[in-house]
Amino acid sequence: MVQDEIEHDGEYIQIPRRPIHPKPYQDPHPPLYMACTRADALTTAGARGIGALVLGFAGPDDIASKNAIYRAAWASRKAKDQVGFRPTEHLAALCPALVLDDREKARKIGLRGQRFFVESLGYWYQGGPKPTVEDLSGDEQAAILQQEKAAVVAYLSEEKITIGSEHTGAYEEVQDAYGTPDDCIRYVQRLFDAGADEILFLFQMGAVPHDVILETIRNIGTHVIPHFRAQAAVAAQ
Repeated sequence: MVQDEIEHDGEYIQIPRRPIHPKPYQDPHPPLYMACTRADALTTAGARGIGALVLGFAGPDDIASKNAIYRAAWASRKAKDQVGFRPTEHLAALCPALVLDDREKARKIGLRGQRFFVESLGYWYQGGPKPTVEDLSGDEQAAILQQEKAAVVAYLSEEKITIGSEHTGAYEEVQDAYGTPDDCIRYVQRLFDAGADEILFLFQMGAVPHDVILETIRNIGTHVIPHFRAQAAVAAQ
């Protein structure tokens, strides 16, 4: 990203010498981040001095565990292993959320979207059945997610595979992830308390109507972001 031309002759990929355009706006280049699902990926990101992007379906307790792994690797990193021109200590958590005035509507649609999300992964990567868009209640969607989680756990146990949040986290219903602006504020605060430096909201799960996404964005911009900006301003005084 900083050279006029690049080339690479590796074991798996060969890139002949060529220019790369356009160049990044930042100088020398943007901070580097790594998507981290498993513990060893968090260790790699911390040891290499780059930011970590993690899934947040399993909730604040799981974020706290991932944060501990990442920070420990960061604290013990070696300068020779640094990737990029600058170290970037930053943990960003992906947060599934729908923020509506009607809590039960948010929960119902949110869990339907979450179910579509995990069933899509199973369909495209594991040859499972096509995802569904059943219009069920929040409780019914949550119950089906738990049934699907149990099936995953049973399969992994038979295969003697160690079960982690990377396997089961997306089946969990996290309290306050789908709800009102006040619910969202409580949930985001729990993620910050768990060690996240940044929250990346996920709305566009399958079966979530566009008007619901727009209302979510509006509520976050009107209520959630101003709350944390005001909180940061008070802390800075």
